[in-house]
Amino acid sequence: MNSRRARLALLSGILLGGCVTEGPFPSLAPRPDERLAIEEPVREPPVVADDPALPARIAALLGEARQGDRAFEADYGAAARAAGSAGPTGSDSWIDAQQALSRVEVARGRTTDAAAELHQLAVARAGQAVSAADRQALDDAVAEVDRLVADQQARIDRLR
Repeated sequence: MNSRRARLALLSGILLGGCVTEGPFPSLAPRPDERLAIEEPVREPPVVADDPALPARIAALLGEARQGDRAFEADYGAAARAAGSAGPTGSDSWIDAQQALSRVEVARGRTTDAAAELHQLAVARAGQAVSAADRQALDDAVAEVDRLVADQQARIDRLR
C-alpha cells in the first residue's frame, strides 16, 4: 500500500511540475485601461426653441375647459335645487332631478374633453424635445384643467 502511495505521489509531482512555467510572471498591478474613469459623462440637455403654435393650442383648450366650467356652474345650481327637492325614486320630482343632473353632466363634457386633449398633447410631447417654457405651460394647463374636472366630479358625486 505504501508503494502505491509513493507512486501516486511521484506521478502527481511529475504532472503538476509540468504546469509551472519559468520566467517572468505578469504584473498584478492595475493596467492603464483599468485606471480610466467609468462614470457616465454629464450631458447637457439640448436647447430647444419654443413651439410658436403650442401656446395658442394650450390657450384654446384652456378656454374650452373654462367655458365648460361656466356651463357646469350655470346648470349646477338648478340641479342642486332639483336634487334637494326630489321625491322618492320614480316620482316626477326625482325624474326632474335626474334630468337636471344629466344637463350638468353634458355641460361638464366640454371640460373633460379639453382635459383629454391636453393630456394627449402632453403625452405626444413627452417623447419629443420640448423647451422648458413649453413644458411648464403645458404642465400648468393640465394641472388647472385637472383641478376643474376633479372639482366638478366631486360636486356631481355629492348631488348623487
